[in-house]
Amino acid sequence: MGGEFAVDQHPGGTPVERSVLATPVRIGIVGLGQRALQHLKCLSGIPAAEIVALCDPFPENLEEEKLQGYVDGFTLGEIRTHTSFTDMLDAGGLDAVYFCIPPNRHDGEVIASTKAGLGIFAEKPVSLYYDEAVEMDQAITASGVIACVGFNQRHVPNHEAIRDFVQDKRLVMATTVTNGTLESHSVKHTRTEDLGGPGNRVWAASAAWSGTTVVEAGIHQLDTMRYWAGDVAWVRADYVHRHADDIEDGGDNPYAYSVTFGFESGLVYNLLMSRLRKTFYGDGYSDLMWDRGHLKIEGGSPVAYYYEGPYPPQTQPSQQDLRHEIHVPEPTRDGTRHISECFVRAVASGDGSIMRNTFHSSMNSHAAVLAANASDQLGGQKIDLNSFARDAEYARFRTKPST
Repeated sequence: MGGEFAVDQHPGGTPVERSVLATPVRIGIVGLGQRALQHLKCLSGIPAAEIVALCDPFPENLEEEKLQGYVDGFTLGEIRTHTSFTDMLDAGGLDAVYFCIPPNRHDGEVIASTKAGLGIFAEKPVSLYYDEAVEMDQAITASGVIACVGFNQRHVPNHEAIRDFVQDKRLVMATTVTNGTLESHSVKHTRTEDLGGPGNRVWAASAAWSGTTVVEAGIHQLDTMRYWAGDVAWVRADYVHRHADDIEDGGDNPYAYSVTFGFESGLVYNLLMSRLRKTFYGDGYSDLMWDRGHLKIEGGSPVAYYYEGPYPPQTQPSQQDLRHEIHVPEPTRDGTRHISECFVRAVASGDGSIMRNTFHSSMNSHAAVLAANASDQLGGQKIDLNSFARDAEYARFRTKPST
């Protein structure tokens, strides 16, 4: 692994300093479900990365034939397979670990990995409980390892171009509307039926497993807005909860969500989401406004509408006069591959600035969506995120129940 110094593990996971090694970075993946299979495909094509271990509690998810169905030409070869995370960690030989497990299934694995000196790539959301996420963040900070969260939308070329465009703008309001369906949730690879979860394995439709659609999916839209506009200061939310007679296979997430996020910059962001049953069609809309114009996606590309010229104009400008296409460098670049390329480079060099988020910087996104759930339960109360993170009145929303 690149860098001036690196760490290796003796069996048992004890970190020891070792002299520099050439790339590739040795990677283990924990949880071989939908998102992990996408990472497996991308990492298999990154020369600086070497997949050395795969871990999943369900042996069928580790079978070569199944993996080949998602990654063309994939072979296990010398890749170790484990059904126990502890066994994978104790075997050593790792530089970094990807965690791609349901957010309610974390049980100290991230913290154990930091103690072994391993880089951390954690899929979002990292937990359904803020205090548990804080414990992970504190362990990462104490160990000094490279760590990020899988917010790949920061690496999508359109979003990068928008960020560059709005940097000198006074952002005032943004709106995202996502009309979704329950049927659009995919069947997952975790045997939830054996773990007290949904019988159909569609855990993203279950509040106990996903934390609600705002936490499981809306966190992507929110974090993208943070990429453009900075941190969230407060949140207020109201959900339309699903009727008991419309819950099937544990799919009890609300019908609809209305969430307002107040940013430190003054921007107000409205996130409107739905998950309807027996609808089978969804669409969406996004708009970002600054004090002199607004921006949206048209035909898959960002377009801004604003006036350039003497003010006031002698004649009313036409729509075409106001329409400006935003240049997008590398428009075909894949965001999921690019976030892994950045993470691998960061681990190899020890330089976290290569990444577009760190685990620590992502805590604001997690606090905001978890506080949205609390706001709904408190009747739409406006919640200051600093208060949510520390005040006793919100402790019941932050703390993971004891088992």
